[in-house]
Amino acid sequence: MMLTDKQKGLIWLSAAEVSADRVQKLEQTYQSIEGIWESFGQQGGPKFQQGTQQKLAVLHSKSAIEDLCARLDKLNVRLLFQEDDEYPEQLKDISEPPYLLYYAGRIDCLAQPSIGIVGTRRASQYGRQMAESIAKGVAKAGICVVSGLAHGIDAAAHHGALAADGTTIGVLGSGINVPYPSDHRTLLRKIAGGNGLIISEYPLDAEPAGFHFPYRNRIISGLSMGVVFVEGPIKSGGMHTVNAALVQGREVFAVPGAIGTLGSEGPHAILREGARIITCAQDLLDDLGYSLEEKPYEDNQDDEELTGVQKKIVDALKVESMNIEELSASTLENTDQLISELGILEILGRVTREAGNRFTLPISKGR
Repeated sequence: MMLTDKQKGLIWLSAAEVSADRVQKLEQTYQSIEGIWESFGQQGGPKFQQGTQQKLAVLHSKSAIEDLCARLDKLNVRLLFQEDDEYPEQLKDISEPPYLLYYAGRIDCLAQPSIGIVGTRRASQYGRQMAESIAKGVAKAGICVVSGLAHGIDAAAHHGALAADGTTIGVLGSGINVPYPSDHRTLLRKIAGGNGLIISEYPLDAEPAGFHFPYRNRIISGLSMGVVFVEGPIKSGGMHTVNAALVQGREVFAVPGAIGTLGSEGPHAILREGARIITCAQDLLDDLGYSLEEKPYEDNQDDEELTGVQKKIVDALKVESMNIEELSASTLENTDQLISELGILEILGRVTREAGNRFTLPISKGR
């Protein structure tokens, strides 16, 4: 790859994980990125913590940078600098934007309107269903889904976008060759090799250190028109992404959950502070000014995503509308469980409540 001296200097700093704010300050002090490189190791030159200083010293040669670039080429990992045309303007506008992004996949995803969907790794079935359903809907409307490739809500959001044949961006808190969690390597490859993009501001071999993720979260919100907090406690990465979104002037949305559950604490907290309530993809699209042509209900629509009890309910309602007691007799499930599952099915648009608390399936054009 053909690189300027400035770009080589940024690769050098990035390889030692020098943060964006530190690079900004160093560039001001030494007049340029090239100035940082030239003054390194000299009297009056920049000083770093011991580990960082040692790594920078090892890589402080043209041959070392060339070897590093050759390795990136071999792994099909590409580089995106702030001056590149593909670098998104909305990301430039945030505080301390990444000076270098490593990526694999479709770079044109960055040119699409995007929405961040975030939440807890310990997601409930309800949370995962909501994340996937919302992601599917917005992806069908041509909006890219951005998330963090973690377990739980993140994974559900990525899967939803992929299932809709839409685009999705996974933002890592580690090097691209060190996916976290490690069992999401297949998901990473599916995104990067299909309709998606994987990005990270961290260099090859960077481990998923805890302090990386708050910095990762500012990129998720920075790329997005708004952020949807699906599920998670108040003290969580999802809430950190929401706070980053607010600082960046992005819209904030929340999915309501069951009162008293840990997963609903975060969304309910930001709803009290004025976040917009989202119960389905169409709510989000309406708020953003996008439209989605709804498909008529089909009897087998997304049945593979339903729980066992939910499938029993849908199958029973294919025959006729029923109240709770009739559903309990038909499905052999207790009423408390049915009430909980019916609430989820209503939010997902799979069941409609009629007068007299009777439940039925949505009416399609052919029924």
